[in-house]
Amino acid sequence: MKAVLLAGGTETNLRPLTCDIPKPMIRLCGRPVIQYMVELLERHGCREMAVSVYYLPEKVREWTRMCPRSIPLEICEAEKPMGTAGSVRQAIRGWYPRLGEELVVADSQVLTDVDIGAALTFHRETGAAVTLVICRVNNSRDYTPVDTDEEGRVTGFSETAVWNREGREIGDTGIYILSPEVFPYIPDSTASDFLRDVFPQLLKDGLPIFAYEDTGYWNGLRSFPEILSAQRDLLEGRVRTALSPDNGIVMAGGRPAGNYAIHPPVYIGRDVKIGTGAQIGPFAVIDDGCHIGHNAKIRGSVLMPSAYMGDRAAMTGTLLCHGASVGRGASLFEGVVIGEGGAVGEYASVNPDVRVWPGKQIEANACQRENLRYGRVQPALFDETGIVGETGAELTPELCARLGAAIGSLERGAKVAVGCSRDKAAEALKLALISGILSSGGRVWDFGPGIEPQFDYFVNFSMIHTGVYIAGGPRGCVRLTANGGLPALRVTEREVERRLADGDFIRTGWDSIQEAADMSGMRQLYRQELISMAPDGLGGMCAEVRGSDREPVKLLHSVLSTIGCSMEGGLRLHLGTGGRRLSVFDPIAGYIWPERVLAINCLMEVKQGHDLALPYDAPAALEQMAKAYGVKIKRYYTCPIGRSDGEARRLAASQPWVRDGLMMAVRLLSWMKRYQITISDLLEELPVFAVNEKAMACPIEPAEVLRKLSEEPGSQCPGELWEGTRMVRNQGVVSVRPSKLGKSLILTAEAADTETAAELCGELEQKLGSVLLDIGEEKQ
Repeated sequence: MKAVLLAGGTETNLRPLTCDIPKPMIRLCGRPVIQYMVELLERHGCREMAVSVYYLPEKVREWTRMCPRSIPLEICEAEKPMGTAGSVRQAIRGWYPRLGEELVVADSQVLTDVDIGAALTFHRETGAAVTLVICRVNNSRDYTPVDTDEEGRVTGFSETAVWNREGREIGDTGIYILSPEVFPYIPDSTASDFLRDVFPQLLKDGLPIFAYEDTGYWNGLRSFPEILSAQRDLLEGRVRTALSPDNGIVMAGGRPAGNYAIHPPVYIGRDVKIGTGAQIGPFAVIDDGCHIGHNAKIRGSVLMPSAYMGDRAAMTGTLLCHGASVGRGASLFEGVVIGEGGAVGEYASVNPDVRVWPGKQIEANACQRENLRYGRVQPALFDETGIVGETGAELTPELCARLGAAIGSLERGAKVAVGCSRDKAAEALKLALISGILSSGGRVWDFGPGIEPQFDYFVNFSMIHTGVYIAGGPRGCVRLTANGGLPALRVTEREVERRLADGDFIRTGWDSIQEAADMSGMRQLYRQELISMAPDGLGGMCAEVRGSDREPVKLLHSVLSTIGCSMEGGLRLHLGTGGRRLSVFDPIAGYIWPERVLAINCLMEVKQGHDLALPYDAPAALEQMAKAYGVKIKRYYTCPIGRSDGEARRLAASQPWVRDGLMMAVRLLSWMKRYQITISDLLEELPVFAVNEKAMACPIEPAEVLRKLSEEPGSQCPGELWEGTRMVRNQGVVSVRPSKLGKSLILTAEAADTETAAELCGELEQKLGSVLLDIGEEKQ
């Protein structure tokens, strides 16, 4: 027996699932639909098959190269749609006219276990020219109803549904058995369809067509609910296949390690990672290579290969296509489909029946109520600290490779410094980034793992124009740096974003790609720089080093020990994440906030008659201190649009301690030892100030809010030293600036004490709330 499998695959009703794969390649419990049909035909004696393909034929070809089977399987590719009959005629050209036996035609886009052997016996006993395999379906709106007499002879094909006595409908399953006399009725080179063209003509000419009604399982997979129900039926053993659930559980590659709960029935593929506390099932299908985060919940949902689900995410009745990702804390509901490579941001929610097309992204904390199909999606956008996202979901090696190509394309052949935090995730992302840079002809200086201030020091010392630092962990960040180890210009970030969106990358030949230079040996330079900041050593000084980030704490502890500082008692030095900021606890003076520790270091500088270079958001009170010592403060922006702060940036390159908590710690201890002064004495020389900062969501254009605020009494328009709007109040100064993404406003209040600063910040937040309401009413 020979068979032709119809695998046209253009099922638009199933998009976005079928945007990137033909329908026969939709996976049900770890294997494509077409494979179930091939196995069914093999069990019933088929010894040779041809597959007629049209849509994305290479996907089917790739499967045939990997599919285990014992019979020949020939691919016949159509150049244009030929209909069901026309496709069969093309597929049997190699067999015709020597084909002198029955031919089975089967739709490879359905899931069924019908008895083809019994249908073939029925075909021969009735002497039929054609036998249609039919079955009873709950709703035949999507299937062609077949009219038959009492003997099973087909009398016609209904244009509308015909209900039988049992209240169910009889429909065509797409499985036919054809005798050789039918083949001349199929046009050789034009499109034709069995039900619309060939079978009606056979009836007209008196050839017998019979219908064999089978009571087995059949699912046409015409909708997403049918795809989900098919997998449920497979798990519950309602379909006779090679899949054999063990107490409702199918493990293709053994049970993944970890402490999580399984609620049968479930399917778990190979190389699956499941986090602690996850709840899997019932009716969960997790295909090969998927990642499930800690405390995630999956119920009645399907994850196709390489899909990613973050910590505490939840899905019910959802389908994630190949490589799709869901960020931590996100919620997806019944009927949601996320296309191949699509991404749902952390803590976002997707309403029922929403479809997200391949490659599209739903932003973090968003509520998606409509299909996301059109519009260009930025592959990444820089926020305050860089490109931020959940590692593995939003921040992936694929993105980093493209990001590297975009950065390497900024200037042909330019040198780019690369570094990362000390974890495996950051290292993997860094390798992908390096590959992208090299692919565009760029040169890479790889400084290896280290802390952020250390990397900025390397960029400054090496006089490199562009640096990229990757912080890994659960929530990663990619940060661009410029000359002097300072934050990159906004024009640079925008150009990288544009190239990412457009795919506008420089490409270089295979023989022009260079090797990344290993610069990890320079780590000792940074350590030596820290030691040099205490030329007299720190013998007799006592300090403890603490912080949540192990690497900077470990490094500072080692440096202080090397130069003689006792590591017990005395000051408690608290390093912030990454080692950027430093706060101090003194047994007498109490807790000293990072802004005041910065002020102490600035005091040490201005006492030596040196001008200062500070970021625009450094405390305004420092202006008063600098003026008292006859020096100037030059402000630079965190991310300037132009180069108006060029002079300040050049000075800032020589004062890296402003952005380095480790350097500030060594400088502070060295100063205290040299002048035999306590930290309380230093605090007395500072102007009195405290700072409070918070962020609030901004659902409208931030420029409108700032425009309203600028009309307030005492407000100052953005000027040389400030970004956003600054307002002077009796008790202090408040300022508002938009975040880079424009989705939030950053509020800062500076006053004589922390309580007043907090009150001013709260008042400003209330004021902004009123402004947002006023603007909303004006628009209505």
